[in-house]
Amino acid sequence: MTTHTQLTLAEELVLIALDDESGSLISLPQFSLEFALAAALVMELTLVGRIDTDPEKLFVLSSEPTGNALLDDALSQISAEPQVQPTGVWLRRLSQPGPALCERVIGGLVDRGVLRSVEKRLLWVFKTRVYPPTSGLEEREVKSRVMTLLNNDEIPDTRDALLIGLLRATGIIERLLSTTELHRLSPRINQISNLEEISRELSSTIAELQAVLASAFMFG
Repeated sequence: MTTHTQLTLAEELVLIALDDESGSLISLPQFSLEFALAAALVMELTLVGRIDTDPEKLFVLSSEPTGNALLDDALSQISAEPQVQPTGVWLRRLSQPGPALCERVIGGLVDRGVLRSVEKRLLWVFKTRVYPPTSGLEEREVKSRVMTLLNNDEIPDTRDALLIGLLRATGIIERLLSTTELHRLSPRINQISNLEEISRELSSTIAELQAVLASAFMFG
């Protein structure tokens, strides 16, 4: 049975990143989803008053658990670090589990009844697992909120501004919009995304890592 507790930013991001028909993650630029999920954890911890950030560093305000296992794991890592570190360092550290991080977010959505876990066979031999939505209600609500925000000039609340930043950094926003819509709404997307420091740091980190990867392929 689907719960009505507010989804976290990481959960909303994964919901939008799952293809409606296949129940699998859409193809995204390398590194982007893992780093975006790490950023989503940092953002959520900021929203619930556990940490804060400035252009140079990320610091703990309270180590009190949130009740969300994934968030509390991230908070424990940050709290245990004796030296204050920049936000970019934490985006790298928290993203280190790679695909396992996304699997944990998906597992939470399955546990809450938002997604179903379905085993499929590829070529009648290889097993794979997909995650179609139970009702699709949550995904539709998130997408509707995003589109409404992009198509007006109101000042967004912090959570929505951060979500737009995540969608831009991963390239998911380009999958949500037609070419015409993307061209028309790009100034608005950039305006909203640049409102929050963590969103700017995320975009910078992903661009940096993708440049390193491209260089490795070019000269490797």
